[in-house]
Amino acid sequence: VDKGRTGAVPLLVLASAAVAGAIAAAVSVCALHTADLGGGPVLYGLAVLAVTGGVAAGIRTAPKALVTLSRRRLLALAIALTGIALLAAGLVPDVTTVLLLLALAGVSAGVAANTGHTLLDLEAEDYRRPRMTEHLHAVVRVLVALGAVLAPVIAAGIGPHRLENGRFVFAHGGAAFTLMLVGALLLPVAALVLAKVDDRSGVPLRQDLVDALRGDDPATAPASSGFFIALEGGDGAGKSTQAEALADWIRAKGHEVVLTREPGATPVGKRLRSILLDVSSQGLSHRAEALLYAADRAEHVDTVVRPALERGAVVITDRYIDSSVAYQGAGRDLSPTEIARISRWATNGLVPHLTVLLDVSPETARERFTEAPDRLESEPAEFHARVRAGFLALAAADPGRYLVVDAGQEPEAVTTVVRHRLDQVLPLSEAEIKAQEEARKKAEEEARRKAEEEARRKAEEERLERERQEQLARLRAEEEERKRRELEEAQRREAERQAEEARQRAEDARRRAEE
Repeated sequence: VDKGRTGAVPLLVLASAAVAGAIAAAVSVCALHTADLGGGPVLYGLAVLAVTGGVAAGIRTAPKALVTLSRRRLLALAIALTGIALLAAGLVPDVTTVLLLLALAGVSAGVAANTGHTLLDLEAEDYRRPRMTEHLHAVVRVLVALGAVLAPVIAAGIGPHRLENGRFVFAHGGAAFTLMLVGALLLPVAALVLAKVDDRSGVPLRQDLVDALRGDDPATAPASSGFFIALEGGDGAGKSTQAEALADWIRAKGHEVVLTREPGATPVGKRLRSILLDVSSQGLSHRAEALLYAADRAEHVDTVVRPALERGAVVITDRYIDSSVAYQGAGRDLSPTEIARISRWATNGLVPHLTVLLDVSPETARERFTEAPDRLESEPAEFHARVRAGFLALAAADPGRYLVVDAGQEPEAVTTVVRHRLDQVLPLSEAEIKAQEEARKKAEEEARRKAEEEARRKAEEERLERERQEQLARLRAEEEERKRRELEEAQRREAERQAEEARQRAEDARRRAEE
């Protein structure tokens, strides 16, 4: 399989598969281990649930785990924590503690699995990703099968051991020793990942971890008026193109749009931009660079962004706080937490309503450069890969406020995706509200007109029905009268006939009497 952009794919695949195999081995010896601890089927079920449930929880929470920590370092730490938890689960004889340790191992393994997949996606080009995924799944299946089959065999081969030295007693079954062995084997894997794929070798791991555990200061809410959109992404992602396209579309909806950028949106910012991006400033220290960006941002927010938002405008900025966190934090050797804290202080906590992350591989972005690269664009591919990973980590931690778009598509396709999201969250402009009100009034008038027409139609139908019923009643009455007269005429004729017959009989009787 291809080694990826930084050559880390083989090791990342091995690490992800090793964690999966370790979890499979742990699950396969749970029955033996819980039996050695004196438990029955219930304890076995709880142990399996702790491991598998922990894995699911870890996969789900991984994007928000230690957001400011490098994903590569997080992978190494998650693998190490999985190994330590499994090793401790084999050592500790207490049932409750074992269940907690197994759950911890599952959560750590889930974080490692999710992080490993994320890093592999970043390493692979889009067209190579399916093949790489197939390779990963194949290796995972092999190690899972080996772990599930070999672990019980190893446990049976080791068997129970008991060591006594006075009051000290060390007694464990074969399953416990197998868990210890599996956990111990993960530790060199974690060390290898940290040594070979670490992208912040100049920063002490302890410092990075402390900063990540400390976390960021809570961000304030977005501005109560106006609408603030930040376009983020690496160099060559197409932010300027999308900013102009979105500005035209939003203006057409009736909004006032302020299109701005960082650095360089103010007179002071232009001077800072010339310093920050000029290739002659290569010797600029990382801390000075971060502070210059913060200074530009403070001036930008105070003189451009906030005034526009206060008057109800839509502000679209090409870069904002996340660029500093990704470039000076993830890309450089500075703490992303500290970078974010400085930027929030500089902006007084102003947060965009929507951050659009235009994600594109550094190789694709570099092909789009039409001018000589500036100081940041000239950085090596590894730097831009770290920046991209930093952006994606920020977006994964707060998906409700971010929209991640594949910027490798045609610009029109990217614009369509962003417009679809803005249709859901962008407030209506005064023109749209007025148009909606007019449309509502027209709809009400149309509904009233239709109701009146319907009422008139029903009244006419009722009138015609009444006339029809009256006519039918007259016809029935005339028919009844005709029948009555015919009956009376028939009765009269019958009476006359009977009277004539009676007269004839009387006449005949008289003649016979005379004779």
